[in-house]
Amino acid sequence: MITGLDHYKEKWNIASDTSIKPGLDAIKQALQELGNPHENHQFIHIAGTNGKGSTAAFIAAILMQHGKSVGNFFSPAIEDVHDQIQIDREPATEADFEAAFEQLSKVQTPLTDFELLTAAAFLIFYRRKPDFIIIEAGMGGRFDSTNVIDPLISVIPSISLEHTNFLGSTIAEITWHKAGIIKKGKPLAIGKLPEEAEKVICTTAEKMSSEILKSKDLFEGELKMKGQHQKANADLALLVAENILENQFKEHLGILGLSEATLAFRFEEVYPDVIFDGAHNEASVDALVETVRKIYPDREIHIVMGLLKDKDHGAILRKLETISDHFTFLKFENERALPAQILFSKSSSKIKTILNDCDILPVSSKNEVTIVTGSLYLLAILRKRNYSMFEHYRPD
Repeated sequence: MITGLDHYKEKWNIASDTSIKPGLDAIKQALQELGNPHENHQFIHIAGTNGKGSTAAFIAAILMQHGKSVGNFFSPAIEDVHDQIQIDREPATEADFEAAFEQLSKVQTPLTDFELLTAAAFLIFYRRKPDFIIIEAGMGGRFDSTNVIDPLISVIPSISLEHTNFLGSTIAEITWHKAGIIKKGKPLAIGKLPEEAEKVICTTAEKMSSEILKSKDLFEGELKMKGQHQKANADLALLVAENILENQFKEHLGILGLSEATLAFRFEEVYPDVIFDGAHNEASVDALVETVRKIYPDREIHIVMGLLKDKDHGAILRKLETISDHFTFLKFENERALPAQILFSKSSSKIKTILNDCDILPVSSKNEVTIVTGSLYLLAILRKRNYSMFEHYRPD
């Protein structure tokens, strides 16, 4: 479910499939009907399990500090479909979407919702013409609808088990999908990957004559996005920006960009002692647990969460239960949502409850830090419905 997409589909009488259908034939045919708006741009393509959005935000911030205009295609939405497509970190406007969907209404090729949004992104970028465009793959990479571009550089921040029903049950199988974004003769920048993943990456890169660039421990400053994993993403972004800017790159502008970059739902303090973090798989939950222990070593923690059905909820619960004995499980509106009752029954927490209403964020008055985590779709709903609570709060 892509929040806000139906408004434009209904207005322009466009039918698209809500299911996930990996493959490039439909999107290629639709883009050809549109005059191939995805060609002749300076793209950066990012795939991977965790860190895609943060790395994209870091790269954009560095490029903007160098005076470049930057397009971003994020997934999923924070509030609605407009913020998935951004120019200089500002959401695409209704006018941008109206112009794109007027063109899309003439396309004859049937598309899925995500393919439709991908095509809209290319049309908006074609119209707005940013200097660089950073594209985040939706799922996998090889057969993701974003994989029709010819990027300056491909980027893979991390790889771990995810979407096993689509991508395979082993690291090697999942890496094969991610490695599909590697393009012939174009460099690939990677973060710290499992040995099994790096073997697949190296084999693919060799076949594609692609140079592998490995991030180094370069950034020494403070980040607004908290956690050791964000420093790794910042290091990778610095490497990417230096590669594509070449002799235009200025280290002090790179450092400034990284230090100012932000992204919603990445250990984001939305209200005093209320943190939104979109950790939704084992690797990202490990990073969340490590960050909570470092920042709040002596505080009690209240976990508010909801997950999608394809996540290993048992393993995620066990990890989160190492930092908290107080859980609230939320029911939320998404056809892929895991029933809150399942999380409740699998939890061994001493204090646990189910809440069917996302209109009120369950924040305790006790001396607790509330960590809201799990599905990014849940966090988007909570942000929208509790906006009045957050709108005037700005953390130091």
